[in-house]
Amino acid sequence: MSDTTKGPDETGAAASDEADVNVPDGEAAADAPVEDEPTTDAAGEAPVADEPIAEPEPEPALPAATAADDVPVPAAAPVAPPAPPAPPAPPAPEPVAPEPPVDAEAARTARLDEAVERANAGTATSAGSDSDDFDPSLYEAAPSVTPSEPVHEHDATAEPLPEPIAAGSVRRETYVPPEPAAVAAAAGAATLAPEPQYAPAAVPQTVYVQAPTPPKNAGNRGFGVLVAAIGAVAFALLYAGVTYLLLLGRGDQSAATEEFLKFLGGPYWALFWVPTIAVFVGFALLAAIINRGPWWTYAVFGLLVGVLVYFSYIGASLLAVQAWTLTFAEAQKFIGDRWLDPFAIVAGVIAREIPIWFGGWIAARGRTVTERNRLALEAYDRELAAGPRPVVTG
Repeated sequence: MSDTTKGPDETGAAASDEADVNVPDGEAAADAPVEDEPTTDAAGEAPVADEPIAEPEPEPALPAATAADDVPVPAAAPVAPPAPPAPPAPPAPEPVAPEPPVDAEAARTARLDEAVERANAGTATSAGSDSDDFDPSLYEAAPSVTPSEPVHEHDATAEPLPEPIAAGSVRRETYVPPEPAAVAAAAGAATLAPEPQYAPAAVPQTVYVQAPTPPKNAGNRGFGVLVAAIGAVAFALLYAGVTYLLLLGRGDQSAATEEFLKFLGGPYWALFWVPTIAVFVGFALLAAIINRGPWWTYAVFGLLVGVLVYFSYIGASLLAVQAWTLTFAEAQKFIGDRWLDPFAIVAGVIAREIPIWFGGWIAARGRTVTERNRLALEAYDRELAAGPRPVVTG
């Protein structure tokens, strides 16, 4: 394009803008009006297009870095053009101090890096990336200039611009949006979070303590009764044998046998079975009373069993002769003859010996039972000394 001369009506506002941008900080030409003179492009670049005169309302600010890239710095000093008449305008917003010129190559590189970063950030993070990469120093609002009022510069200290970032050092990440199902599951988990579980308070548990059971003293009475029965059988055999010998000593053997059979199961059966029963009863009572006593007690108190059997034979003799059929004198004479009856004396003597013989057996077992009781009592005492023990209840 050829150089053109711009009139005061067409380029008045543009000249003022260029003068405001390119005037150094040390000059004091802000209060003087700028005259419109023709300017030439000394560097051979295309002339700057004139900006149309806008209404007095504020317009969006243009990046200072863009103006610095496109407008060359004029070498000639600005000339104040004659002030043309202008319609009254509303009060303009407070001008903003212009930024110092920025290197065009650095600004272009920075913009390129920002564009690459925004393109790689993705749709979901574009808004956050723009807000993070936004630099207020690069997008300062350009002052709105009207023909009627000159632009005043304010002394301001501009902050140094950050160094440009190389395109190769920018970290590029591919954004992968989360799946809707995962997002819904996360939202549901956050919404339906389980309520905290509280452990129940410890309930005091009753512990039952089992006291040791005291041992029971084992007795010897049952065994004594059993031995008494055995002794009664032995007494019956001995008593029958001695009775048969006494009958043989009186005369003929056949007569002795006949009398012996009457003695065992005939009319004189009471003379045999009553003393035998008396031996069992007397010996059993003695064993029950003595229990675990020593043997000498059976030897001493066995005499009572012999006396009991002796009197039982006299009573059996009254049964054999049916004493209720006799007169009192006959009964008295019959009882008097029985005191020295050899069969009564034999029965009493044999009955006296049975407790002595079999009493030793009962006494021996009584000693064993006593020892067992002593050991059980010692174990019980040890358990008491050890203290109570807990019992596990299911």
